[in-house]
Amino acid sequence: MGTGRHPSDIEDAVRAGGLDWTVLRPGGFHSNAGQWAPAVREQRTVAAPFGDVALPTVDPADIAAMAAAALTGDGHGGATYVLTGPEPVSPRAQAQAIGAALGERVRFVELSREQARERMLAFMPAPVVEATLAVLGEPTAEEVRVSPDVERVLGRAPRTFAAWAEDNAALFR
Repeated sequence: MGTGRHPSDIEDAVRAGGLDWTVLRPGGFHSNAGQWAPAVREQRTVAAPFGDVALPTVDPADIAAMAAAALTGDGHGGATYVLTGPEPVSPRAQAQAIGAALGERVRFVELSREQARERMLAFMPAPVVEATLAVLGEPTAEEVRVSPDVERVLGRAPRTFAAWAEDNAALFR
């Protein structure tokens, strides 16, 4: 099955393995914003492509809580959960939330697709860079959809990016 943008090989192997399984399928993580920490600390700047394209990133704490629920609770065998935060958030809005957590303005600088590609190639293989840029720049309706799975399983709303930024403000100080 997979996500459509990424191959399903690993999920297929898990399903075919003969054991009970639960797939947790997070998209972007709130903590991916940690890559901006040096620039925020040094220049109070976030640089990213597609500044106004919003995706529903998820807090790693919610991923961990979902994993714990799947491992310790009943009724999760054979389930695939899509993990998102409570709302789509753009890179520009993420910069604003980091600034609010710091009590200072954080400037947003929009990178071109090519500038972002060059930066990403320093730590990602080219096919992964291209798939990532496609998701970030031209997300599908499914990729921008907020999933009800975290709230349904945990009985509470997923954590917002702003709450994550507040909890992790020291990373950006």
